[in-house]
Amino acid sequence: MLLQIQEVVKQAHAESDSHDYSHVFTVCGFAIEIAKNIDEKVNPFVCIAGALLHDIGKTNRIFSNIHGLLGGTLAEELLDGLKVNPKIRDTVTRVVVRHTPTSNIPPETPEEKVVFDADTLDRLGLMGLLRGFLGKTGSMEQILTKYMEKRKLDYGKLNYDYSKQLGDKLHQELLEFLFIVEERLHSRMASITHLFDREGLVQDS
Repeated sequence: MLLQIQEVVKQAHAESDSHDYSHVFTVCGFAIEIAKNIDEKVNPFVCIAGALLHDIGKTNRIFSNIHGLLGGTLAEELLDGLKVNPKIRDTVTRVVVRHTPTSNIPPETPEEKVVFDADTLDRLGLMGLLRGFLGKTGSMEQILTKYMEKRKLDYGKLNYDYSKQLGDKLHQELLEFLFIVEERLHSRMASITHLFDREGLVQDS
């Protein structure tokens, strides 16, 4: 059944940019790693199915900002079609809904926290930052400023100590890179702010 879900997910994310199936499977790998190393008991099927389906709502860009809520509905339909036990179906659906802060419903169960952490870990580090820039519109300054500030906060959102162990090196890598980018961005903007003044092209009216 998990292989069937995997195939659906791979097809659904085939044309996604920052949330392609490599992201989904990376999150799945993190989720398994975290689940194996925490004290709380985790249902393997719920955890893996939730990780595979967590961004199924992202395949529709129009509803990207509420992709957790949309994804929950899509996951429910898929799991119904696969004849998954309704109780398990609902548990997986809640994992999908609560994996993202944009749903405004924080994770509560171990499976929800594990998938939340796994998704957060793939936003850390240099690759996580670059992945977040894909598909974004606006000026370079707007994109960099908005998403760099968001990424600084991700590490602090992790639920488990083991998740923080996994993410510590990635977080430090991210902060070091952000320091360089912010410095260069500041220099770039400062260099053009008074360009005409420096060139003597602005005269008093």
